[in-house]
Amino acid sequence: MEGETGKIPWRLGESFLVLLGLIIAGYGSGILISLYGTSLPLSYRYLLVSIAQAVAVFGLLHYFLRIKRGLGFEVLGFSFNDLERVVNWGVGGGLFLFTSVILIGGIIQSFLPDPAPQPFTDLIVKAKHPKDLIIPFLIGVVIAPLTEEVYFRGFLFPALKKRFGLLVGITGSSIFFSLLHFDLLRFIPLAIGGIGLAYLYNKTGNILTSIIAHATWNSIMLLLLVHFSLKWF
Repeated sequence: MEGETGKIPWRLGESFLVLLGLIIAGYGSGILISLYGTSLPLSYRYLLVSIAQAVAVFGLLHYFLRIKRGLGFEVLGFSFNDLERVVNWGVGGGLFLFTSVILIGGIIQSFLPDPAPQPFTDLIVKAKHPKDLIIPFLIGVVIAPLTEEVYFRGFLFPALKKRFGLLVGITGSSIFFSLLHFDLLRFIPLAIGGIGLAYLYNKTGNILTSIIAHATWNSIMLLLLVHFSLKWF
């Protein structure tokens, strides 16, 4: 990726428009579900919001890249070349990020009151049967890593890097990534995780690396949550 910032054809403002679309899709679908989908199980509500955000991100990227400029998503770093290296970096990076985020989060929380559990955690804690875990894992291991990496690392990071340089690109995209989780007590660990994901993307130039790392990180977190929360697991 280094040395290629001049080749980024989209503007920074367009990156923020996609972010705005992501936020509107999340809040808008959440409001609609609260009005008309109250009978839906909690897992389905989360799934619908996640799908709405994914559609917004990929729809806007399709417009800015393919329709407006005639480019494919490979410009974001999608490549299936040297997959062994990509998987090794992705899985290894995900393990490292998980460990780092847990350690840093534990240190920070030792000085603060115990944070309230994230609402998404309810999908795991309240599971009564293995099938109840399908949607949480689909969201956490597939939809979220794919959507968030394609936007934050594939689209926002290169635009920030082109405009302000590598350091601002990595830290800026990571701050936005952390802020979008709306969890101030976990802001620093999430931002550090975002920095690691941006580093992996910049190092390999392949968005699949950060997607795999993100999915690995989330998978370990979810599996541990399942293990310690559910008696039947």
